[in-house]
Amino acid sequence: MKKYLIIAVAIVIVGSLLYRAGHNVDTKPIKMGGLFDLTGVTADIGESLKRGSEIAIEKINANGGINGRMIEIVYEDATDGAAKPAINGAQKLMNIDKVDIILDYPYSGLSSIAKTAEQLKIPVLDVIDSSDQIASFGDWVFGVGMYDDGVGKFVAEFAKNELGAKNVAMLVGKDEYLYAVAGGFEEGFQSLGGNITRREEFLIGENDFRTQLLKLFAKEKPEAIFVSHFGEGGKIIKQASELGFSGAFLGSDTFSLADVPRVAGKLLDHRTYFGLWRNFDSQTKEQLEFVELYKQKYGEEPGDYLFYNVLGYDGVMVAAEALKKTGGDGGEKLKNALYQTQNHQGLSGPISIDQSGINRDTKTMMVMYKDGKIVRYK
Repeated sequence: MKKYLIIAVAIVIVGSLLYRAGHNVDTKPIKMGGLFDLTGVTADIGESLKRGSEIAIEKINANGGINGRMIEIVYEDATDGAAKPAINGAQKLMNIDKVDIILDYPYSGLSSIAKTAEQLKIPVLDVIDSSDQIASFGDWVFGVGMYDDGVGKFVAEFAKNELGAKNVAMLVGKDEYLYAVAGGFEEGFQSLGGNITRREEFLIGENDFRTQLLKLFAKEKPEAIFVSHFGEGGKIIKQASELGFSGAFLGSDTFSLADVPRVAGKLLDHRTYFGLWRNFDSQTKEQLEFVELYKQKYGEEPGDYLFYNVLGYDGVMVAAEALKKTGGDGGEKLKNALYQTQNHQGLSGPISIDQSGINRDTKTMMVMYKDGKIVRYK
């Protein structure tokens, strides 16, 4: 009996192998690259994207993967989101790890990464950003995050129409993402008849902004300052207030980072307005289900970083949807499938990729600090 059982098992194994050989069934894992800032000034965001992407991958693999192929992800640390580590990390993922697609966080260096992506036919999916500049980086770079230019214009409309601001100064960190949001604000505010009194810039990670602030106040004090930053906003508000500025502050989602209220405290209240994820305080059923998965896996609430968690999750899911269309193939087929992404119901909001390769949803609403908390403006 034992002998017959062994023969039967052998026949099944051989039959399975012959079937796979005859039908070209590929069982190799599909490799994704995760290019995130994991140790730099925005490592909390990078780690949040990573956690969200891992929840998505576990969910896909638990349901059989892509055509029976499991997904693996290889991470590279793009420290501080800077160009050089981002480019080096992308080169390793493409040339050594041989990934099929890269999920990207750093904006800096993306234009250089785009050239290699085109040469090696490996799509790059920016999971946190989308912008007109990303749209210009060629056919192999996609943006499925928040539409940065649109966020800036959204805040500009608020400044002009709700606050009635006529004169606004700008203080902008030297980073491609920050430039995109600031550029959207500047263009939008001026198109509405607003006046940009002066624009100054600073290096990411700086601590003393008094020189730039004094230049902003040199001729006339603006009614508001648009600050495009990576958490330095708390120090900027504190120092501007010490210099006698009593007007409003405007910006994007980075005003929600923990360092801002820790440093500026009550100085934020009733004068700090910014664009934030439209579901920051009211989650959908699907988002709440994600929160439960997150707590089960990591033993804690996602808290203020839920938006970045779901951006990482959505990036994987958009890539997986395209891979299903190609049967797991990468290269040209995968690139073309990504362009077919329409009305993907992501946890961060609907995602559609247009002919330029980007999603144009700002995912944003206006919020403010009130009594130490972030609340909807209206």
